[in-house]
Amino acid sequence: MKRLWLCLSLLLPTAPLAQTHPEFAKVGDWTVRTNPTNGNGCYMEKTFDSGTLVQIGVVPDENGAFFAAYNAAFDGVAEGAEGTVLFDFGDSRFQGTAKGAFLNGVPGGYAFFDNPEFAKEFGKRTKVLVQGGAGRSEEIDLTGSMKGLRSIQACREKFESE
Repeated sequence: MKRLWLCLSLLLPTAPLAQTHPEFAKVGDWTVRTNPTNGNGCYMEKTFDSGTLVQIGVVPDENGAFFAAYNAAFDGVAEGAEGTVLFDFGDSRFQGTAKGAFLNGVPGGYAFFDNPEFAKEFGKRTKVLVQGGAGRSEEIDLTGSMKGLRSIQACREKFESE
């Protein structure tokens, strides 16, 4: 299994993201935004029918990236609590540590990674089963994620050229 690494400093602000994280692009069902608080990192997000908000993006200040998921149904999440998360793409799996967090009062968590293979799998697959340490799992539809990742790269290139 490939490893994801925890980023202790990646707490997203609790202010509404639309106000603090400007939209860069809309790519299918994914919205690409910028985060001025982490070196103008770019990320994409999508809310699924289950109510889960998924975010994946670049953290320039940490030379890596993150995956985050938030859902009002995620009972028992404690701010800062660590747990295990597994991303099962079928024939490829990634495991790492996730940290509990709240986004605008909604419970969830995030994992930091510095393995570019994770993003490649995320972009080329049509689905991933995400399993948390509390025994919860959710299959996430990754339709359009490669286009979203390309838009994240364009977003990063824009900020690097400024």
